[in-house]
Amino acid sequence: MKTKYNRQEITLFDKQNKMVTKIHHEGDMISLTDLWREAGSHKDKTPNDWANIASNQQLIDTVANMLNTAHNGIIKSKRGKGGGTWAHKQIALAYAKYLDPKLHVLVNEVFFQRLEEEKNPDLIIDRAIATYKRKGKTDKWIGQRLKSKGTRNEFTSCLAAHGVERDGFKNCTNAIYRPLYGGTTAVVRAKKHLDEKENIRDNMNLEELCAVEFAEMLSRNKINANNLNGNAQCELACTHSSNQVANLIIQSRKTNKMAIL
Repeated sequence: MKTKYNRQEITLFDKQNKMVTKIHHEGDMISLTDLWREAGSHKDKTPNDWANIASNQQLIDTVANMLNTAHNGIIKSKRGKGGGTWAHKQIALAYAKYLDPKLHVLVNEVFFQRLEEEKNPDLIIDRAIATYKRKGKTDKWIGQRLKSKGTRNEFTSCLAAHGVERDGFKNCTNAIYRPLYGGTTAVVRAKKHLDEKENIRDNMNLEELCAVEFAEMLSRNKINANNLNGNAQCELACTHSSNQVANLIIQSRKTNKMAIL
């Protein structure tokens, strides 16, 4: 079964010239045709011309071998609307550098930013906040999302400390989601129309974020207090905790409805 990705955009910002470059991508596949157009559509620098250069063919071979996939899994052509040449992100970055010095600088700038973030983790938080704001998220939502990340880390650390292994982590997460969403992560993705690589929690509203965080916090406390151990016991604790949160939400909504009436 072929995985279908929602088409999205990568935004590269040229600080000096205050220009924004938007490139389409589908999962890890990036439009080389978009890059070519953004660089001025040079006739002697088309994606096909670049791919036929011997050194670039070696790069394509190397990426294909490292990813254990065929060439058409990392570079391919499409016809019709949204067509053109698409390639894996590793290939796309090399092509961008070949196309235009400005694109080369923009790509390098992203790399250098990541190096600075390793030295100063606060920069990672600043980048996350800026990214969420570009997506239209409110300050309150962003604050809750960052807070819930910490709770999630504490939750998974607790599971590991209490003997949860392999699929147990996935099962405990599904145990959190079932009472709140009526199903597993697959059900949540289906209800929210998300592809396999989209982050579920980035697509939750504020109430959902708070509910999931509270369920994970209750689960962690229950597991620690009762010294539960292993996949089955911890999954059961997650189910009980999430049911408590779901019941609180239902009761709250009933109370609010009665107050309005």
